[in-house]
Amino acid sequence: MRHWLRGALAFTMLAMAGALPASAQAPKSIGSNGAWTVYEVTDSRGRVCYLASEPASQSGNYSRRDNPAVLVVRLPGKSTEYVTVHPGYAYKKDSKVKVTFEGRGFDLFTDGEHAFSFDADDRALVDAMKRGSSMTVRGTSTRGTYSLDTYSLKGFTAAIDALRAACVK
Repeated sequence: MRHWLRGALAFTMLAMAGALPASAQAPKSIGSNGAWTVYEVTDSRGRVCYLASEPASQSGNYSRRDNPAVLVVRLPGKSTEYVTVHPGYAYKKDSKVKVTFEGRGFDLFTDGEHAFSFDADDRALVDAMKRGSSMTVRGTSTRGTYSLDTYSLKGFTAAIDALRAACVK
């Protein structure tokens, strides 16, 4: 994953969600496992940890878009992780994003350039990511084009374990 994308995407997403105040430091890599890199950002409220990965393959009927990524975020004082997808474009308003594993699927809700898992699905989605070898993410843009990205889940379990170890310190 491009270095500027990793930090900028997560930092921007977290700041937009109100999770980071202006005093937060720049993201710091704390390790990589397979296709996933673990980062941390510290602010006055504590340590925010997240995993990031880019797709192993991309397809769709779009003409161009920015770099897509999936993030798994753990906020200070929380005991769960939150999954978000950044497709590299703005999603169609009120659309759903379909995340699919071997025989199992999840719907994510969209908000601008991000898709989020529903609260009840966060733990199940992370568990499915730990068990799977790959996942596909299909979304529709405001222009009606679609993307179908395939992410490798190689190293995800080790990366989420490293995230959890870093965030409970």
